[in-house]
Amino acid sequence: MSGFSIHHQPDIRKREIYQEIYELLKPEGLFLNLEHISSPSKLIEQLHGELFVDSLYAFNQSKGIKKSREEIDRLYYNRPDKAPNILTPVETQCNWLREIGFIHVDCFLKVFEIALFGGIKPIL
Repeated sequence: MSGFSIHHQPDIRKREIYQEIYELLKPEGLFLNLEHISSPSKLIEQLHGELFVDSLYAFNQSKGIKKSREEIDRLYYNRPDKAPNILTPVETQCNWLREIGFIHVDCFLKVFEIALFGGIKPIL
């Protein structure tokens, strides 16, 4: 299982990591990756941002933090961890897993730019 870390790597390294994971797994071993992925369009990217900002605003309100939605929006879009993100489409990453040898590869859950995908190492 991996979560929200591989997306900071260049694509060539992402694929190498998936290969390394495949080699470490026992036959029938399952690999799941919960990851930040690239949006297929500007609209989906915009909807993802709006959902995230709305969620952050609601969270802050529930904790008694009195930040405006506009302030949270500005902080979200100008956050320091945004620059290191190297986002890749989920379809591309699933194809890499298939090429490496994983079977039953799929995107099991996707909400805009957040996806849970993976596959199983076959019995050879």
